[in-house]
Amino acid sequence: NPGRTAGSSIYPAVQNMCLATRALGLGTTLTTRHTGYGKEVDAIFGLPAGVHSYAILPIGWPMGNFGKLGRGPLKDVVYGDRWGQPYSGL
Repeated sequence: NPGRTAGSSIYPAVQNMCLATRALGLGTTLTTRHTGYGKEVDAIFGLPAGVHSYAILPIGWPMGNFGKLGRGPLKDVVYGDRWGQPYSGL
């Protein structure tokens, strides 16, 4: 049974797939909820022994509003040295 950080090298590629789907007008989200049922899910996918799934990306056409995303100011999410301490580089 794979450990919690097993497969973590896939996440940069997963992020790129999320960005690419967005650029195509599709919606997606990363989910790892299935890992709590790893053996069962791997069997459903028909994965061979020793191969495991670490992320699932449901991809589809979004319903409703799917416009441009907004971003808040960096000062609200970037800190220096510790949580809540303003970063002086902003």
